[in-house]
Amino acid sequence: MEVAYLTDPGNRRGDNEDYVGAFQNQSGLWMLIVADGVTSNEGGEVASAMAVEHFGNAWESTSIEMMKATVDWLKNRAQLENDAMLQAGERFRDLSQMATTLIIAVIFNQQLLLANLGDSKAFRLHDNQLTQLSFDHSLKNELLRTGRITKADAEQLPNANSLTRYLGVDTRVDLEISQHEFLPSNILLLTSDGITKVLTKDDIKATLSQYDLTLEERANALVQQANDNDVPDNVTALLCQQQNEKD
Repeated sequence: MEVAYLTDPGNRRGDNEDYVGAFQNQSGLWMLIVADGVTSNEGGEVASAMAVEHFGNAWESTSIEMMKATVDWLKNRAQLENDAMLQAGERFRDLSQMATTLIIAVIFNQQLLLANLGDSKAFRLHDNQLTQLSFDHSLKNELLRTGRITKADAEQLPNANSLTRYLGVDTRVDLEISQHEFLPSNILLLTSDGITKVLTKDDIKATLSQYDLTLEERANALVQQANDNDVPDNVTALLCQQQNEKD
């Protein structure tokens, strides 16, 4: 397994509310995590750090091997972490509204399990095609998915991109979980929404397809390209591949 990641405040932000990490449990399964603190709520940087470190440290102590057990663990851990954030908010008034998005990938043999809340994203490069595997939990997308509005109406919707799911603030945790094929030749990208605010899917695909570069170099390139395009947000790129293309 090869993993590389980088997070950066971006050109316009003095602080970084993104947090990223990679953790391996006792059975050798990798958990990859990106969290993006909700900027409109005070304490976003605390929420994202809590989520990644608590999920990651708890995962490292498990010996889970099977996907079904992982799903159950993720759902339980998400509720525990949400409760911990609410309790911290009760103790510290300035953290009472802290919240974070979350995208998690657990890597199995030629399969990956995704769990997400909010609009941090997972992309897979397969056969020169870049596909977003995760679903963005925004007001517009949730209403479109249920058929309650049309695409034309969605473009006129007030607060269309406001988040509908995240960790923190609310007692309800609605973690979305999905399973996807992940072959040795594939590349997985986890990212907060900063990169996709300024780079197109074609831009991202072009960088991921530079096979003469290491994964670390490609992660660095994505962040640099976002900064070169005057990204208005924090930027994070985590890349993973089950084996190097040159092996």
